[in-house]
Amino acid sequence: MKKLIAAAAALTTAVNAAALSANAMFENVPAGRIWDEEIEMFPMMENGNLVIDINGDGSFGLKDCALFYGYTHSYDTDAALAKRIESIGDYDADGKVDALDAEHLTRFYLLKNGISSSDIDSETYSDIDLVKEDTSGYFSWTSRLSDMFIQELKTQSLYLMAGYTLFKETVENGTVSCDVNDDGVYDYTDLDYLWVFGYNSYFFMYDNVPDSDKPVISDEINIRCQELINNFAEGSDTNWFYEYAEMYCIEQNGITDEQFSEDYYDSLIEGSGKLLLARCLKYNYSEWMPNDEYLEYNGAMFNREFTSFWEQLSAGKVELPDTNGDGIINSSDVFNAMIFKEDLQNRATAQDSVLPANVWSFFTENCDINDNGLSGDIRDLDIINLGYLLYMPECEIENIYDNFNESLNDYINQLSAVNGISAVKYSSMSIAAPEFSEVDIERSGDANGDGNVDLSDAVKIMQALANPNKYQISFAGRFNGDVYNTGDGITLGDAQEIQSRLLNS
Repeated sequence: MKKLIAAAAALTTAVNAAALSANAMFENVPAGRIWDEEIEMFPMMENGNLVIDINGDGSFGLKDCALFYGYTHSYDTDAALAKRIESIGDYDADGKVDALDAEHLTRFYLLKNGISSSDIDSETYSDIDLVKEDTSGYFSWTSRLSDMFIQELKTQSLYLMAGYTLFKETVENGTVSCDVNDDGVYDYTDLDYLWVFGYNSYFFMYDNVPDSDKPVISDEINIRCQELINNFAEGSDTNWFYEYAEMYCIEQNGITDEQFSEDYYDSLIEGSGKLLLARCLKYNYSEWMPNDEYLEYNGAMFNREFTSFWEQLSAGKVELPDTNGDGIINSSDVFNAMIFKEDLQNRATAQDSVLPANVWSFFTENCDINDNGLSGDIRDLDIINLGYLLYMPECEIENIYDNFNESLNDYINQLSAVNGISAVKYSSMSIAAPEFSEVDIERSGDANGDGNVDLSDAVKIMQALANPNKYQISFAGRFNGDVYNTGDGITLGDAQEIQSRLLNS
C-alpha cells in the first residue's frame, strides 16, 4: 500500500531547538554522495562480505587504505601483502585489482570516519611510508606515498563532502575561530557575517553589484572572516566551508523556524535577508537532517532510478506524468512539480498549497515514479522534471527556462487568483560562469562537485536555473558544468549535453 505525503505533511514545521549530537549531520551528508556501484559495495564492506583489513592485523583503519593505494600506484609492496591485496581487493568485481578499488576503500573509510588533522599529517604514515622515483623523458622526480595518499584523501573528502569533522576539530582546538564579531560565542550573527562576507567578496564581485547594494560589515569583521577562511584552507579545501559553518552553527545553537526567516537576518545585519541565508539553511537542514523520508535524497540512487525510468519510457512501458490531467505535457506540468517540491520542503498541506486539488492528489497518490512506496517524494519529483527536459521540444524548454522566474510567478498568480492562496515568490540570481573561466580548458561536467559525472549533475544545473535562490552551484561546479558552448556560463544546454553524453555512452 502506498504511503501518502499527507501523513508527513501533518508534522509541525518547527524543529528541535536543542543542540545536536556531534555527528548528527555528518552521518547523513556523505552517504548521499556515494557512487552507484558503492550502493551495494559499502554494506558488504560493513558486514564483512568484502574483506577490508588489508594488512591483516585484525582491524580496519586508514593505513589499510594507504597500503592499498600504494600497491595500486606502483610503490614497492611486500610480496605477501601484494598477494593478500590481489586476493581480496577486487571490490568492484571487474576482474582486476586497481586504483579504483583503492579509491572505493578510501571513500568507505571517509564515509565511516570523516577526516581529521592526523589523517593529513605525513607522520601518521611514517611506519609504512614508501618512496619511488618516477622518470618521464628528461625529467625524474621522487614521490612519497604519504604525500600522494594524503592528497587522495583530501580529494575524496571533497567529493564526499566529508570534511566537516576536520572543520569541527580545527574550531574546537583553537586553530581557527568562527566568532568573527568577537563577542565570545559562535552563533547565527557570526554565520550571517560570514555569509555577507562571502557574497561581498565573491558572488557580488562577478555579478558587478554596486557597493550601495551590498550589506555593510566593518573592516575588522571582514579581516576576521578572511583569516578564518585562510586558516581553514591550510588544512583542507574551502569548497564546502560555508556548508560546514552552517552545520557547526546548527549543532552548537540548535535551529528553529526563526532562523528560516529572512527578517531574522535583516535584524542582525541590515539588508542581509535578501542574500537568502534563511532559505539555504532551510534547504540544507532538510537534506542534512531529514526527519521525513519523503525528503531523503541520495544521488547514487537517483541516477539508478532515473536511468531505469528513462529506459522504460523509451520502450513505451511508462508515460511521463500528466500532473493536471489535461492530456498535454507542457510548462504547467513542469511548474506543478516545482511548486509541489517547494510545498514538500515547507511541509505544506493541500489547504496551504496554490495547487488545484486534482494536482495535489496526483502527487500524493499517483506519483510513485521510483516505486519505493512513497508517492511524490523528492526523487520522484526530480525524475519527472529531468524527464520533462528530455521529452519536451527544445524550443519549449528553452522558452520555459529563459523566462523561468517570470513565467513561474505568473503561473502561481493565476492559481492564487482561483483559490486565494499565495505562494513563495521566486526571484532570479545570475549563475553565469566566473570571469576567470578559460574557454580552452576541458570541462568535466561535474557540476555538483562529487567527483563523478552523472545525471545528478544535470539535475543540479536544472535546479540552479529554475530556482537559483535555493540551488547554488560553486565556482568549481560552474566551471566544470559549462560543457556546452563553453564560456557562456551555465545554461540549459549544459544539462542537455550532460544527459546526452550519459544516455548515449
